[in-house]
Amino acid sequence: MFPLFYFLLKTDKRIHQAFKLKRIWAKLLLLFTGILVVQKNKELLPKSPFVVCANHASYLDIVLMFIVIPNTFLFLGKAELLKWPIIKIFFRNMDIPVDRSNGMKAKRSIELTKEAVQKGFSIAIFPEGLIPSEGIPKMKPFKRGAFVLAVSQQVDLVPVTFANNWKLFATESDLFGPGSPGIAKVIFHSPISTKGKTEKDIPELVKETFSKIEKGISY
Repeated sequence: MFPLFYFLLKTDKRIHQAFKLKRIWAKLLLLFTGILVVQKNKELLPKSPFVVCANHASYLDIVLMFIVIPNTFLFLGKAELLKWPIIKIFFRNMDIPVDRSNGMKAKRSIELTKEAVQKGFSIAIFPEGLIPSEGIPKMKPFKRGAFVLAVSQQVDLVPVTFANNWKLFATESDLFGPGSPGIAKVIFHSPISTKGKTEKDIPELVKETFSKIEKGISY
């Protein structure tokens, strides 16, 4: 599908069409790998825009995000993805890369996410920042970016648990790890309002979001 994505992403005006194509790509990928998605509490999803926070223990998490979030959203992801063949087209022309090694660039990425939210786009973030190299499925501490964004724009935080993706598709760090067809369980939790919240409330928002996501993980 790369030629189609390349054409659609040559202009920002076709971003919604590109998103629909990504949904088709995700559905085909799950079909051919024999993975069925079961969603719980989907009715809790609020009206866009909002900030999705999810645990990250498998690359399957990214694929499923396009299945479970119905409206166009943008990923905030690591800048290293700009070096990956094919994948880089999305983070260059559609999603938002963040370079945490450069304070100025990281700050600019947050500004871009704010502009996207103001245009009505939701933002999807894995607040752990990366897939942990060990200890999966136990989560790593969350970074503040998602919460700074939500508070600054006064939009809801939406905690999402990918309950068992780590059992269905291992990371490249675990060459002989699991990989099989099965049922991927996705749990939506009650949105967390940021109305009236300020930066001093961020630690509590982080704690509440972490707790909700963690409870849904299938150990």
